[in-house]
Amino acid sequence: LIFFGLFKKVFVADNLAPLVSSVYGSDGELGSLAVVGATYLFAFQIYCDFSGYTDIARGSAKLLGIDLMLNFSLPYISRTPSEFWQRWHISLSSWLRDYLYIPLGGNRQGSFNTYRNLALTMILGGLWHGAAWNFILWGAYHGALLIAFRPFELMRRREGVPQRLPGTLVRWLQVAAFFQLTCFGWMLFRAESFQEISRFCLALLNPGDLYVEDMRIVGEGLFYILPLLILEAWLRNTDRPWARPGWRLGLGGLAVAIMLWLMLIFEPKNGEQFMYFQF
Repeated sequence: LIFFGLFKKVFVADNLAPLVSSVYGSDGELGSLAVVGATYLFAFQIYCDFSGYTDIARGSAKLLGIDLMLNFSLPYISRTPSEFWQRWHISLSSWLRDYLYIPLGGNRQGSFNTYRNLALTMILGGLWHGAAWNFILWGAYHGALLIAFRPFELMRRREGVPQRLPGTLVRWLQVAAFFQLTCFGWMLFRAESFQEISRFCLALLNPGDLYVEDMRIVGEGLFYILPLLILEAWLRNTDRPWARPGWRLGLGGLAVAIMLWLMLIFEPKNGEQFMYFQF
């Protein structure tokens, strides 16, 4: 766990950080590819930074005989906002549910109060990250997503629609669609001002020319993300990777060697502090 957490932090998150910062906070002309690419990269930067930090903490605790709860469970394969918050920062989302949403009344007092409780819980969850308007806006956005998706989820439950989707293609289309909504939220979270948010939205609405620098940022970012996707698809958040098929056939040792090589060869120029330390 400690080693995988270091890999996420050192190789993925810290190498994505300068690519994201070259777009966010810049005053130059922005193309739609730059905005979309940097936002996608930030989604993986914040995930690897925070889940890497969590893996290191959980692994260190296990050395002392303490089991800490799983805090991330492949959040970017979620199809709905409620599923996302069951997979992302599980310790915080469960705390918000138990100590804010349920005490406010939860879903026991009619639709209007349920929607109000969802909105208040998520706005306070955004405010927990810091007294800044972009965090509040991010929380309100996720509250709006929960409210918008809730009638469809209730309809599916009432009609007895099976929880499993009819086909793999449909599921992954839903995953891809919701990932776009998640990333728009990350743009609100990462933006440094309302002016930057408006600039980015205008860039998305008015696609401009493709710039070589934008393509370089996206291509370099994919280089850092691809090993992570392969690793997570193989291990799927297990604490016992050696139990996975193929690990004992030498693939495990090869995977560890490759990750160590990547961390040593592509060591970031400037190590970044863990992002969530500021919260």
